[in-house]
Amino acid sequence: MTDFSPRTWLPRVLLGLVGVYILYILCVGALTTVANQTYKAPAETPKDDVARASCIAEALVQPMEEELDGLFGWLPNDILLVPRIVDNKTNYQRGVIYATRSASEVLAKTVARFGERDTLPPMLVNATTKDFAYADDVWGWWFLYNSEKRYRDGIKNWRLWASKVTGNPEDKKAQVYNLTTSDIVEILNWAIKTVDYTLGVLNDDKVGHFHGDDVIYYVKGISHVVDCVIEGLLQCDTSIAERGGKENVDELLKRLSMISRFNPIYVVGGSYGVGDSFWPNHIAAMARHVDVVSNRLTDIRNAMEK
Repeated sequence: MTDFSPRTWLPRVLLGLVGVYILYILCVGALTTVANQTYKAPAETPKDDVARASCIAEALVQPMEEELDGLFGWLPNDILLVPRIVDNKTNYQRGVIYATRSASEVLAKTVARFGERDTLPPMLVNATTKDFAYADDVWGWWFLYNSEKRYRDGIKNWRLWASKVTGNPEDKKAQVYNLTTSDIVEILNWAIKTVDYTLGVLNDDKVGHFHGDDVIYYVKGISHVVDCVIEGLLQCDTSIAERGGKENVDELLKRLSMISRFNPIYVVGGSYGVGDSFWPNHIAAMARHVDVVSNRLTDIRNAMEK
């Protein structure tokens, strides 16, 4: 005779739920990627302001949309404690939103208006100050005002701006695409400042053994956004490569690619203190790539200022 008493079925149900949860965690860990993310360039080199506006908008939102559209979506606000367990992907996504916020601000202030006295497009103000500024760990009430929704709104607002760049001076409702040398310098300054911030994160001597991987993947997320913005900028203005030097640009993109591919099986930091252990130092290896990126960006910026 089958026993349906709570003492019989309740432990089985609880054990089944635990098994499903463990399986879910394993799937998140096994099926999410934190390496080899690359910039997806437009099919054709943009030849007018309409195409350039679309190119720069897509370059900005591409990393964010990739994370939101991933198999398990946005992890930092996951209510099943995934962020505490599968922390590599979580920290990568936190790096992506960190850099997207500041990139949205600098691009809105440069490419989307004629000068500092012009007002910013309202949709880009919303994208920068409301949508991307939203906290990354908000699950929301009844799925309203959660992180994913606000970030998708930010992506929509950037695409809305790009769709309203018509290149027709007689269209009073059209938005502006305007990229000057001083704008390029300002965007490069943003990239340098952002990369130098990651260098500071990597060089923090308080990073311990169990947080080394958090730092590595956080930096990778930031670097991917920088990579996409810079590559989008290079697509929109070929003079950057000419004036900044092909060698500088090639080495810059090479190092950003190395950062993207950097994915050790187990992150160690060479004892994390003095660093004189016989263990490899992955943090120092990543910092070397980041340092080269900063130097090449600085060289290109200096050339553009001349």
